[in-house]
Amino acid sequence: MSNNDLEKTNLAIVKIKENKIDEAEAILSKIKNPKSYFNAAIILEKMNKLDLAIKFYNSSIEIDSNYFPPFINKSKLIEKKGNILLAIECLNTALKIKINLHYITYYNLGNLYSKILNYKIALKFFIKSYKLNKENLHALHNIGNILEELGKFKFSLIVYNKLIDKAKKRNIINNFPKTLLNRSLLLIKLGNYKDGFKDYENRWLTPEFTNRKKNFGVETWKKDQNISGKTLLVYNEQGLGDTIYFFGCLKELIKKNIKVIFLIQKSLKDLYQNIDKEITIISNEDKLPKFDYSISLLSLPYYLDIDEKKIENLRVKLKPERALVSNWKSILSDNKKNIGISWKSSQQKGSKNRSIDINQITYLFNENKDVNFYCLHHEYENNEKLILNKFKNVKYYLGDKMNFANTSALCKNLELVISNDTSIAHISCATDTKTWILSRKNPSWLCPINSNKSIMYPSAKYFKQDKFNDWKSVIKKVSLDLKNL
Repeated sequence: MSNNDLEKTNLAIVKIKENKIDEAEAILSKIKNPKSYFNAAIILEKMNKLDLAIKFYNSSIEIDSNYFPPFINKSKLIEKKGNILLAIECLNTALKIKINLHYITYYNLGNLYSKILNYKIALKFFIKSYKLNKENLHALHNIGNILEELGKFKFSLIVYNKLIDKAKKRNIINNFPKTLLNRSLLLIKLGNYKDGFKDYENRWLTPEFTNRKKNFGVETWKKDQNISGKTLLVYNEQGLGDTIYFFGCLKELIKKNIKVIFLIQKSLKDLYQNIDKEITIISNEDKLPKFDYSISLLSLPYYLDIDEKKIENLRVKLKPERALVSNWKSILSDNKKNIGISWKSSQQKGSKNRSIDINQITYLFNENKDVNFYCLHHEYENNEKLILNKFKNVKYYLGDKMNFANTSALCKNLELVISNDTSIAHISCATDTKTWILSRKNPSWLCPINSNKSIMYPSAKYFKQDKFNDWKSVIKKVSLDLKNL
């Protein structure tokens, strides 16, 4: 760019910042320099004027269709506006440019196809990106992640290990905490609890976990530190299902003569209030008694050296209130099989993919009319109510009628619970009710990959997807088994 063009470009940018867009366009149209429009578009992007920024990127491309940068930036803005297919089209056009930077194009295409869950095509693009630039370890991370999503677990582990080795040699391993976290979860799913729980401590380095580590003004308990006779605050860190699964760690602490206070989620307090008199259960952080140390519940499996042989020691059987159990017993039918059903999870990141469309679940209702289905959620969308109301063999309840105390009491009366992998499945299993858990191709971290049985929950059986995102075949298999129950 000549000094004269640079001077005029800077003037156009000043006009943009003054919100005099027409004047800026008039200046730029006389220069007809693709870099001038590109630089102006960046300023508009920073001002959150996305449509204008896209317009200026287009002007840059019209002047020189072989100028690479505006294609990349434009596609990102189109994606931000929600049109992923158009963003893909933009990058495909960029691929016609002869340039040695297409590892960026392929990487971005991989990300876009991942967002529309087309993992097979995404994988091809990430592999192309990595082959063009083997310094781009982020592409390698995404390759491992997609292989895991597609159920290629051993290959995924190989890729994660390769990335971690390369990052350590380059002394940049701290740039890849998510890879360390992913590997830890995969190791646990593969049954390597000891190494998995050890690596799981790397979660604290990831952005999503940074704010979950709490400081209570006391020393954080360190592994192998002798705190016999001291009071330890254990705080919940993640989902309700994780709390139910690992609650038994608290009993292991009691065996070590450690006084335990557990800061539990409010919705679980009544359920666990009287499980063990030696464990103080608190749900209000403002009402905590004095304590000497603190630790997260999900760090305890590593601290306690839990492996695949010791995991069953953590079993804690829930004992629902007798009055609630009796009440549900009086409600349930004696003439039909009574089965619990759950199909949706929270809308938190990572949970949505565990949910199953209610229109697929209705297959069970239609094919098993001799069964009474009791829905185990406490709230429903209007469209869900309209669908459920069509079935005489389906019952549902709202609000406190289906709090966790009631859910556990209802489960205790049921012959079977069919649930996606959510807290309801954990509650059912903890009451020792026969539970069929519907799981994704790449299941959650506490679901064993190499078995349909659970070490922790003897009453559980997993029904896993054979293909990514294919719930239809899972539900058909459940229905078939249900007829033989």
